[in-house]
Amino acid sequence: MSFRITTERLVLEDLNREDLANVQRIARNRDVMKYVLIWLENDEQVAGFLQHAIDESRREDRRDYVLAARLPGSREFVGLTFIEIDPGEPGTAEIGYVLLPEYWNNGYASEILRAYLAFGFGPLSLHRVYGKCDELNRASAHVMEKCGLAYEGTLREHVWLRDHWRSTRYYGMLAAEYSPVNR
Repeated sequence: MSFRITTERLVLEDLNREDLANVQRIARNRDVMKYVLIWLENDEQVAGFLQHAIDESRREDRRDYVLAARLPGSREFVGLTFIEIDPGEPGTAEIGYVLLPEYWNNGYASEILRAYLAFGFGPLSLHRVYGKCDELNRASAHVMEKCGLAYEGTLREHVWLRDHWRSTRYYGMLAAEYSPVNR
């Protein structure tokens, strides 16, 4: 059975083999991948990423929820989303989202983030949820701030990302700080 989270305007659900072309659309779009710290440089890496998501969805002790965001009526693919529980610290999870450009600036990223906060602090009973973004990606930083995650600091120029040294901004929220009201 497929895992699903429904929001006001989206369905977040397990990826399937038919999503290969959707993941390729993400991976091949330079504007989308400019700030993304995953390596989907060729078809083999894309297929491996998709297979990992499918394999993880079948695990009894699931830690990674790599989900497609879709419009509910048309089933149109909006982007990739995830909440991944840290294997070394099961009370902590990272959240993220990568949307196709035609869905930017419509509030979808905030909607996804709010859904993952509710899922993480609700059914998963997490202690801490965090997100990160390239310091040049102001839109993503704004989404995390708008959803109530606190800026925790910047890891400066720690990894080469395609054409620049990436500095990563970290944002986090603790369970005691979470409230679904006004999120």
